[in-house]
Amino acid sequence: MRQSVLPRWLVALLVAVATWLLPSPLRACADTIPLQAQQTATRTVALTWNPTSPEVVTTILRRYPGEQTERTVATTTGSSYIDHHGRAVCDDTVYYVIRQTVGGLVDQGFAAVNVIDMDPTAAAAWGVVSVDEQQQTVTLQWEASADTDIMGYMVMEGTPSIVIDTVFGRLNTQYVALQCSSDTVYHFRICAFDTCRQASALTEACNNVVLTLESQPCSRSVTARWNRYENMPDGVDQYELWVSEDGGAFRRESVIAADGTLQSEFTVAEQTMTLQAYIKVVGSHQYASYSNRSEVAFSTAERPAYFYLRKVSTSDDGSVVTVEAQTDPQFPGTDYKVYRAVGDGPAAVVAHCQPTTAGLLRWQDFSAHPLEQIYCYYLGVEDGCGRNEMYTRTGATLQLLIAEQGSSVAVAWNPYDGWEGATSYELLMQQADATTWTSVANTVATEAVVDIDGMHAGGSCRFKVVAAESSASRYQQGDTLQSAVFSHSPHVTLWMPNAFTPTESTNNLFGPCFQAIDANGYEFHIFNRQGLVVFSTRNPEERWDGRREGNLMPAGSYVYYITFHQGDGTIQQLKGTVTLIY
Repeated sequence: MRQSVLPRWLVALLVAVATWLLPSPLRACADTIPLQAQQTATRTVALTWNPTSPEVVTTILRRYPGEQTERTVATTTGSSYIDHHGRAVCDDTVYYVIRQTVGGLVDQGFAAVNVIDMDPTAAAAWGVVSVDEQQQTVTLQWEASADTDIMGYMVMEGTPSIVIDTVFGRLNTQYVALQCSSDTVYHFRICAFDTCRQASALTEACNNVVLTLESQPCSRSVTARWNRYENMPDGVDQYELWVSEDGGAFRRESVIAADGTLQSEFTVAEQTMTLQAYIKVVGSHQYASYSNRSEVAFSTAERPAYFYLRKVSTSDDGSVVTVEAQTDPQFPGTDYKVYRAVGDGPAAVVAHCQPTTAGLLRWQDFSAHPLEQIYCYYLGVEDGCGRNEMYTRTGATLQLLIAEQGSSVAVAWNPYDGWEGATSYELLMQQADATTWTSVANTVATEAVVDIDGMHAGGSCRFKVVAAESSASRYQQGDTLQSAVFSHSPHVTLWMPNAFTPTESTNNLFGPCFQAIDANGYEFHIFNRQGLVVFSTRNPEERWDGRREGNLMPAGSYVYYITFHQGDGTIQQLKGTVTLIY
């Protein structure tokens, strides 16, 4: 049997009618409850509707801009509700829905209200404007705005105030004005703004303090001046002037009352070269602000731009010490003093010299004895005011100390401190019978060990040191200097046998066994019992073979005499007997 099929539209209509007629909580009116919504304060909306019986529960729903669905806010059996927003709504629409269920029927009410930020944004309050002691940068600190929805702060400067930067975050209340010089006075204001971009009133202008120092040429008197600090939160109590002479510790020089004249005059010590100072602004309670750090150099225009020792060098024979220095040829001073100290003694002025047109200062000391003592030199010159004297570094003559170590000698010398950087040294040696110098060591140390075994002339030799200025030196002159020549003759050790056999294959020659003998002054003589000379030589290498004029001498005792120079230069004599045996 064929079944009949209803059209789809008819089926839908029948279902809708059945749904309306049957009791069900799904049945509701589109908008059956008149709902009124009105903003009464910032973040506050009042909702009202027609009263119902106390048994009826009203559900309040809310939807913010940008949200897709309503969210339940509260339920009540009354006919009104005050909605306090937990977030800022900045001139935008908030949607409300209320719902009531009565006898299985759901009634609704709808309302939309434009919500704005009705309260003025609370302003920030000043902390202090100061200058960082180490970085010398202008820094700002302020108290946070009381509003909880503050997005940040605008930092403003000048009159009229212009925004120079923005700091985000309610509790970010510090700012370093890197674009501002600590030597210039600036007037700052702070403006808070909230999440609705509403700006607060500006703070009062607050400024940094700038200190200036003045001193006349050749004067020890200093005048300090500074500007007044404005709008300290607890008021300014006093201004303190702190000073430091030549990099020493800061001391409080003077205290000025808040309403006093912002100026202080004082005198520094006669030998002071530079002065630094700053102002500390002391608040009545907890605040303090600092000015820039100002500096003045005394008589800087009347001092050479540079003045330094170039070298202290000694002639080979030690008869002349040459001292050289370099100065600024533009400096008008001409009286340069040469100071000398002998050994560890005090320094005294030994000469006056004048620079060349190129600024070279050169003086030669003919009264020094650098082979016996170390001499220290430096130069000094007074400033154009004839008071403060500036000095070069100190340079000393190089003195060598030589000690034997077996077949070697250890050579040491004092360091040269007249240059900057690491001084390098070259040790030169010359054998007694040579005419040229040989480099035996290159070092930055002040000692070297030299092997002298096998040298001629009994090991006698001469040494000197040449010092070279480091490439790290500030003045890059590439200077060299030298010590005097120091001679060394090693200690002579001599041993004589007491018998020999000229006709045998061994022990057939007689002569001294020695170490480091010097041919100069050497003599070797042998006598028979009658006092006749049977052998004589001045050659340390020559030995007696037991013959005289080619003939063997009789067996028996013979007397020998040896004369030689010891390493310390003294003349030594050795006498003894030897037995000739067949």
